[in-house]
Amino acid sequence: MSLPQYVLDWTRLPGVGGVLAAIRVRMEQGRLSKNARIPVRLPLSERKNIGQMLDVTWAGSGKDLSVAALRAGLEQGGVTLEDVLVAIGGPLRDLPAQRRERDQTRRADRAAGLDQLISLLGVPVPEQNGRYVEEALARWVLRKEPPRERADEVTRIVTRLPTSGGTRLAVVAAGLTGDAHALDRSRKLGRAVVRFLALRTAVSAGGTDLDVDPVSSADTWRRTWADAHVLCDSVSARVLVLNLPLIGTAPAVALCAATPGEPVWLSLRSLTGPFSLSEPTDVYVCENPTIVEAAADRLGASARPLVCTFGRPDASAMTLLHALAPDARLHVRADADPAGWSIVDSLLLALPGAVLWRMPRGQTCYEEELVDDLIDDLAPAGCPWVNGSSASTSSF
Repeated sequence: MSLPQYVLDWTRLPGVGGVLAAIRVRMEQGRLSKNARIPVRLPLSERKNIGQMLDVTWAGSGKDLSVAALRAGLEQGGVTLEDVLVAIGGPLRDLPAQRRERDQTRRADRAAGLDQLISLLGVPVPEQNGRYVEEALARWVLRKEPPRERADEVTRIVTRLPTSGGTRLAVVAAGLTGDAHALDRSRKLGRAVVRFLALRTAVSAGGTDLDVDPVSSADTWRRTWADAHVLCDSVSARVLVLNLPLIGTAPAVALCAATPGEPVWLSLRSLTGPFSLSEPTDVYVCENPTIVEAAADRLGASARPLVCTFGRPDASAMTLLHALAPDARLHVRADADPAGWSIVDSLLLALPGAVLWRMPRGQTCYEEELVDDLIDDLAPAGCPWVNGSSASTSSF
């Protein structure tokens, strides 16, 4: 309805609009009770403007605004509070009802998405694992994405994956999405698809390893894709080595043999195939390429075998270290900051028998601060390095 002109003029007075807006918010949120009061901390002049629809004593009383009193004042002019709010701000919303409707729609979409993914598994879910599988699909695959849309995306990708051979992941992603990186480990869709594949494999195996997240490590990521006949990039993951004496048929063997005294980058691809140390020996592991360069500069081909993880070890570094572990005494270290200690602790856990290399607990220095001591350890006994002291064989 149209408001009387004097009421419309009143709504435009300083102070009135703010109070009506506050009332509207509470009304739309379902929090405006019959006895509601609205705090009014305004100058007296603005309180007088509001008070035109109230008792004449209200403006100077300092009291909060009684919504019931405002309703009564407006009704004397033949309009309701709702009429005023609609006239100046548009239709009133029932926010609680809208939330209930959205929640109901979300629950229905989630249930439909879960049903779709459970059907996509293609195998019966053991009764004892049913609830866990649903929770895993919701937590890992659907996550916070629109559930029906995410289920449709995953279904479209999974149903069109190769059924034999080995196609590169980037090729699959480009063909199915138009984006060669859409299924990368860093992308939401890639993580959702590979988690679904891991759950499908686990359910097919009778419900074992349902709690293994394939995104948690590069190795599980690659294995999960490989089980679906998809090959991950094997040249981006690299590890830096110096004077590593390898035997076997893996390409890394020839690469290491061809460059004594020079640092060599080994990719995961070059580590594919049989290889091992030519004989049991000490192998030193650091975090930063600076240490490898210093060893090459000062010791050259006489330096003891050295592996550099170049930060947190990736699939290539872990593949190499796991292969060396049976025949090597691994001496591991990194920068002694929180990230470095995390790296070292993970290596000690993953490589039984590995020991710390000049990194006592509580140390806080960076590798570059210890470069002379580290070079001492890498120099063979009786072979002083060019720029400094005689070599030491201590390693702690």
